[in-house]
Amino acid sequence: MRSALQQRFFVAVLLFSGVARLDAQAPPAVTKPADSVDPGGALRSGYRLQEADDLAVPLQPLVPRSAAIESRNEALSWYMTGRLLDSDHRNEPRKALEAYRKAVKLDPEAIEIYRNLVPLEFAFNNIEAAVVFAAKAVQLDPDDYKILELLAIQAADSKELPDAIKYLELAIKSPRIDKHSPEFVMLNKSLGMLYAATGQRERAADCYEIVFDAIKTPEKYEMDQRLKTALLNDAPTSYENLGQVLLDGNRLKLALEAFELAAGKSSRAGAGNLIFNRAKILFLSEKYEEALTELEKYFDAQRTSKGRLPYQLLADILAKLNRSDELIRRLEAMAENDAQNAFLLYFLADKLADVNELERARAIYDAKLRSGGDASGYVGLARVLRKMQKADELLEVLGRGIARGEESIALLEPEIKALSEDKTLMPRMIESGRARAKSNQLKFEEAYLLAKFAAALKEPETSAEFYRLAIELNHNPARPVVMIQMEMADMLLELRKYREAADAYNELLATKQLSEHGQARTYWLLSQALAFENRMDEALDAISKAIQLDDNDPRYRFYEARIYSSAKRWDDAILKFDQLMKDFADNKEVVLLGQFSLSNVYVQKGELRKGEEILEKVFEVNPDNPQVNNDLGYLWADQGKNLEQAEKMIRKALTVEPENGAYLDSLGWVLFKLGRYEEAIPPLEQATQKILGGDATGWDHLGDALLKAMRVEKAVEAWKTALQHSEEDSTPDPQLIERLKDKLKQHESKTEPKPAEKGSP
Repeated sequence: MRSALQQRFFVAVLLFSGVARLDAQAPPAVTKPADSVDPGGALRSGYRLQEADDLAVPLQPLVPRSAAIESRNEALSWYMTGRLLDSDHRNEPRKALEAYRKAVKLDPEAIEIYRNLVPLEFAFNNIEAAVVFAAKAVQLDPDDYKILELLAIQAADSKELPDAIKYLELAIKSPRIDKHSPEFVMLNKSLGMLYAATGQRERAADCYEIVFDAIKTPEKYEMDQRLKTALLNDAPTSYENLGQVLLDGNRLKLALEAFELAAGKSSRAGAGNLIFNRAKILFLSEKYEEALTELEKYFDAQRTSKGRLPYQLLADILAKLNRSDELIRRLEAMAENDAQNAFLLYFLADKLADVNELERARAIYDAKLRSGGDASGYVGLARVLRKMQKADELLEVLGRGIARGEESIALLEPEIKALSEDKTLMPRMIESGRARAKSNQLKFEEAYLLAKFAAALKEPETSAEFYRLAIELNHNPARPVVMIQMEMADMLLELRKYREAADAYNELLATKQLSEHGQARTYWLLSQALAFENRMDEALDAISKAIQLDDNDPRYRFYEARIYSSAKRWDDAILKFDQLMKDFADNKEVVLLGQFSLSNVYVQKGELRKGEEILEKVFEVNPDNPQVNNDLGYLWADQGKNLEQAEKMIRKALTVEPENGAYLDSLGWVLFKLGRYEEAIPPLEQATQKILGGDATGWDHLGDALLKAMRVEKAVEAWKTALQHSEEDSTPDPQLIERLKDKLKQHESKTEPKPAEKGSP
């Protein structure tokens, strides 16, 4: 008895010896090496339970333990310490987290540690660490559905829905999960929601069948009443939504059953929904006459619970019956008896607009909006006025619609997009805005909208004009002026008005109204505008201020290195890129971007082999990365070596990004180097149209290929374009300019054009 009691006591003391050390010091923010930790050190001198007891000392094994066994034992001690701290009795999860971290560092192959560590990392929002540990756990145990579910939740929170779906699919297929358990039901609920959100209707219905079955027969899944009630009270798994998902997945019988249960739980609106849903199911069952009869019950009762959907269903049914010519007449008859039904009136007006009965449609919208109306009314009226080319009235209606708030703005977006593509009406609206401004009738929403329209037309001066008017007209304290100024500055930068953009960013900084984060971002964008203006010292000063305000943002550090590179200060650029990759070594994206950039610096500096070596190392680790396939392939092509392999790599990059102008240029250039001149021309022509703002090198490549294909005049046109882009570049390449002038001079002097030498860039 004494021996067993002492043994249990020794284990308890061993656990508490680890706890004492945790209590004595604050847990570190990050995991630190545990080499000096000694959870059992307090026992090595022996222990007595009572004073008269013999001294109990730890058992010394005849064969000394290996370092690996010692490490596992120490890991077990920290793991048990974590379990104790994480128990309901102690409830010290942060200390438990630190104990689990020490345990996993000592024994990284112990799956039980991860099962306790990962949920705590997620609970404390240590997302990056949690994902790393969870991935390792899944590697050790691919069937751990609980860890897979945690990964799915994180992926969904990060809007990475394909990854979330993948993890949940693996969790549901795990042989360890009971297919008749509440956990299985909840996993199907989560996966069904993701399938529905991503348009995978059949798969969503598969999952919802299980959820619906569990709600109908909870005992089959060992579900209690509380969980059943919770599912039905949650909108995604209410009877109505279950029915809709099952209907979308063509499970018509089950869908009808769910809709009937929904109607039984609901009020008058539920009864109306059931009528509509029955009509929809009859329609999908190709019973069109029966569907029409059922739907008419909904209309006769003047129900509105399903919005405009019943009227669209009516249109679909009549189309299947070849009676579409009845639609407007039926809608008008219903409107006479249900004059307050906005859904009906707007649908009627939409259909009148479809057949160009524009005045009648406009009258309906105007009347309804005068009595209140909603966002959809403004959308419909805007569409009608756009068709009628009524610039003045359209501007006013759009302004009124936007003033109603976010819902109206979201609904108006398609109409605004259509309007921005109307090259005839847009200039007239801009002139209308100017006239309204002169007569002091222009409103903030109208000015703001015109600023956006002008930007869409790529008219930066006009856009800035209306942005400034919007700033003057803004009297809403909830809409900060600095945000409008920021939009204007960003627009100028995007449309390459770099000097004006720099001025706008400086004006913004002068307001002293930006947060530190806002200041850092503004200095970063200011540095870009200045760099494009070739004001490199000012650009470096601006980016250094951004870094001073936030040195944890890799974008700012990266752009600082880019400015040094653009200024051809190669050694400074190399130092900055090297430091960036050291400081953000744990960020794979930053390191990869730094490697590509550093390679390019070495190439520009003339140290081709160094640039090539960096890309070769990247290629070893990331053979499917499109950029490394393109960049290394292009570098080889430019040197005239490994041409067949280079072509394969560049084509591989294009399978991932077929519209990438730089990759198309690379393909054309490697084909040129292979002597396939006619084949090289199409991708080079595409490249010149896709690379933003044109690219001198791309046009030069095209000219060389055209010359080899004996299209001399076209080649000269390409070189002239290349020279224009070169001279307009903020950091022009004098060697390229000289080479282009030489090619043009040869042609202008009436001499036979000199073919491009193999290997010339």
